[in-house]
Amino acid sequence: MAASADSEILSLSTRVSEELLGVEEEPEEQGLIIEKPFDPDLIKVTTEKKTIDLIVRRIRHSEIDLAPEFQRRARLWHPHRKSQLIESLLLKIPLPVFYVAADKEDNWAVVDGLQRITTIYDFIDGQFPLAGLEYLKPLEGQTFGVLDRSLKRRIEETELVINVIQPGTPEEVMINIFKRINTGGIPLNGQEVRNALHKGPVREFLQRLAGSMSFSLATDGSIKDERMDGQEMALRFLAFKISGWQNYKVNNLDAFLNDAMALVNSMSDSDRDALEYSFNRAMRAAHGIFGKSAFRKVRPDRRSPISKPLFEAWSVNLARCSDKEIDILVDKKDEVVEELNDALSFDADFAISVSYSTGVPKRVHKRFDEIEEIILRMLS
Repeated sequence: MAASADSEILSLSTRVSEELLGVEEEPEEQGLIIEKPFDPDLIKVTTEKKTIDLIVRRIRHSEIDLAPEFQRRARLWHPHRKSQLIESLLLKIPLPVFYVAADKEDNWAVVDGLQRITTIYDFIDGQFPLAGLEYLKPLEGQTFGVLDRSLKRRIEETELVINVIQPGTPEEVMINIFKRINTGGIPLNGQEVRNALHKGPVREFLQRLAGSMSFSLATDGSIKDERMDGQEMALRFLAFKISGWQNYKVNNLDAFLNDAMALVNSMSDSDRDALEYSFNRAMRAAHGIFGKSAFRKVRPDRRSPISKPLFEAWSVNLARCSDKEIDILVDKKDEVVEELNDALSFDADFAISVSYSTGVPKRVHKRFDEIEEIILRMLS
């Protein structure tokens, strides 16, 4: 027993030391974890066949969701690859199955096949000519508009096989399905999945927070939002600000953030404005205290990247401070930094709480409580 305990302590010490020296962190989200088995009967997926002409009409009527966030990622194919997909349609080669998620009005969000759908739509919309064809070389340089009517009809009347995830499917299972079956060139990450599931004002709201000058200043412009990293960080602030870290009790950070998306969507504009003010205020406070080192762990050899767990704990705790209290923390910024560094260096539980399996409730509570205590000591 003693040897086992010694081994465990040594392993713990090694992990903390390695992390502080810059070892790659473990994934922070617990999104693929299913806490208990779900009833397969609740998964409602139907298979349908739709013509391309119908798909195009649905897109034009905004009945298939190609959100702006996805459009950047949906048009990454090389022109030759796009043209070869169109060539496959003209050669009557069946395309792989598509997956979509339907809402109550039977509007769709594309889960798998977004590159293909946007390529087909863009070609019919006249946005690119055919190039790099393998078999139909006489069609090189032609756009959809100048094709013979027989070829246009061949494309428009092609039937695509589509698996439709029906709205009765539980949300936590829906998220899991999104991640499991998205097998395209760029699998969706957690925030992209949440964005696909939640239409409405929350999308634009998160974009605005992630694109704010205060966020850019606090993170020293180091967070890129092409894959919604900035939006996820803003959502983490909102989730813990709205619900309180004390109420985080289930080991599923992904579901916690998903619930926050729904909550923000249901709020009034004035409530969202209040949250935006609080977010920007916390960002300015963090920059005032830590400068370019805000939300980062201290490393002797190099500047570490932004830590999402530190971002959560500091931003939410700073948002709870009054203007006078923030002024005090800024005046004592050197002491605040020293307190944080001591905690990371000498409190193993705190160091682990911002480094490993960070969605575990006791680690969430540990880092938030520790930051709160640092602030209280500075204000006493």
